[in-house]
Amino acid sequence: MYLFSRFFGIGMDCLSSMILLTPAVLVILKLSGRKIVSAHTVFLLLYVCVLAGICSVTGLPNIKYNSFDPTLNLVPMTDLLNSPEQYLMNILMFLPVGFLLPLLWDQYKDLKQVLIFSCFLTLFIEIAQVFTFRTTDIDDLLTNLSGAVIGYLLVSLPAKKRNLLLPVGIRNDYEEGHGQWAYLLLLIFQQFFIQPYWSAFFWDTLL
Repeated sequence: MYLFSRFFGIGMDCLSSMILLTPAVLVILKLSGRKIVSAHTVFLLLYVCVLAGICSVTGLPNIKYNSFDPTLNLVPMTDLLNSPEQYLMNILMFLPVGFLLPLLWDQYKDLKQVLIFSCFLTLFIEIAQVFTFRTTDIDDLLTNLSGAVIGYLLVSLPAKKRNLLLPVGIRNDYEEGHGQWAYLLLLIFQQFFIQPYWSAFFWDTLL
């Protein structure tokens, strides 16, 4: 029952976020000269939804709720035997990131670039958690990167075997060169400034 309510809450957080983020993403695509109705758009909206889900799971601080409360764990794998499911969840959380990046942007055909972006995203989350009641944990970095690698292999190996061209719908434009950062900044802005108020309104409307 707890898992159901937890996943339901994450799903509803993603839905409320995507109601606001989807129009903004489509505007960026339109300004970049992309086709709105395309496989790239589908994968992109899924990617932004994954990032919103990660924000929901990790409980990032926002303008309404934040408190400086640093708790650090720099010793790896100290709790592996006690809560292996937490390690598995962290791996699964970043698996879609590693899977979708090569489908969306040309530079992420390289595993090194996927690791760099995933490392940046994880470090951002861990540093941000200094302003919450969560623990900044080296294990999160290791498991998140592991998930990104697995996701990358799940899409890159079949693509190489079948000689499929990645990413989907490649174009030499602003969205191709800088989209990953534009969408990440958009998400951070939405999550920090808008989501705490919008989410409350969204839940009050439903209930």
